[in-house]
Amino acid sequence: MDKRRIVIDCNPFFIYVVCFSVPILLYLLDWSYLYPKLSASLIGFLGVTFLISIVIGVYVNRKRALRYMGTVKKLNLINILIAITIGNIMNFIYEGQIPLFAIINLVTIEKYGSFGLPTFGVLISTLGSFMTSYFFYYYIVTRDKKYLFASLYLFIFPILIFSRGTVLLNLSTMLFVYLFSIKTNRLKVYARLGVFLVLLLLVFGYAGNLRSNNQMSKEDSSTARKIMLELGQAKPAFTNTAIPPEFFWSYIYMSSPLANLQYNINTYRVEYNFKSAFRYFNYEIIFDSISKRIGELFEIKRPFNNLIAPYLTVGTIYSGAYTDLGWLGMTLTFCSLMLIAFIYVAVIKPSNPYYTVGLAVLNTIMLFNLFDNMISFTPLSFQLLYPFIFSLKFGKNITS
Repeated sequence: MDKRRIVIDCNPFFIYVVCFSVPILLYLLDWSYLYPKLSASLIGFLGVTFLISIVIGVYVNRKRALRYMGTVKKLNLINILIAITIGNIMNFIYEGQIPLFAIINLVTIEKYGSFGLPTFGVLISTLGSFMTSYFFYYYIVTRDKKYLFASLYLFIFPILIFSRGTVLLNLSTMLFVYLFSIKTNRLKVYARLGVFLVLLLLVFGYAGNLRSNNQMSKEDSSTARKIMLELGQAKPAFTNTAIPPEFFWSYIYMSSPLANLQYNINTYRVEYNFKSAFRYFNYEIIFDSISKRIGELFEIKRPFNNLIAPYLTVGTIYSGAYTDLGWLGMTLTFCSLMLIAFIYVAVIKPSNPYYTVGLAVLNTIMLFNLFDNMISFTPLSFQLLYPFIFSLKFGKNITS
């Protein structure tokens, strides 16, 4: 493969533009009564960030910073799988249940946001996610099928935890690994991905109905398909179409973060003081596994963002920043995101055997910033460190 090949669709700065363009386009469908009108100030802010991100992305491409080397490092596959398996078993024992089985048996699950032993649970989760993507990349380079099976095996644990978020994050990272590695006709690849995405959104909707049924309507499971239409206040523009109701889950999840951000901007009264500045840097920039402890130490709680509905809780990477420091907070968050991405691309070298996975993780962070602040989300952002940690001494390099 041409080591000088530049992969435009794996440029994290272009991914940022795409991920925020999608909800804007979905807004034009006008399928929900819940959504406020997008303000000129928010559209202008996003437009400026798009322009800056595109300029940086073009600069990165011209510097040929995104190159494929096809280098992997051979690791002890069995030991890693055993370690991750034992770690997850310890988490199940600590929690006293396996969420997937609890949901099937109609047992209410209280802890969806976190699972497992403190700190240890997060480390096992990040390691499992990173290795899921790395084993997949190893398979692409070497065509050794046991690494593909290992990658698929590691999906068992987020499924048992019933963590749709982790499954989607891992699939996203693997997708970027694949896109960065392939040299076939990319148009055909995107056509197939389009079909796969439609099926994935349908499955995602069914999973959402299952969780809603578990939490809200155990007595009558036949109402599960109607729950989201009612909660999302679907307009006739959607209900009068032949589109399966399950797709409304995906519409709401992909567009409601922007709606929440706009609603928060419209209704939240920002206070500028030292406490809000400290709160911003603690909760928006630092790993959340650390910021929680700092917040407890200084007795500073993270404020709640204003929401269009209490059951739609995400508001893009910018909602919390606005709550703390208004437009200044949103600007600082964007600058931090661009700086982190630029430094990461500049520091990690294509010759690093974990380079492709590291870049894929960075792209996933950019993509899922649509939903929440992925800079501070430890289960994902901590994976950016693994390419540097594992490249130190573990294993032997193999180049395709």
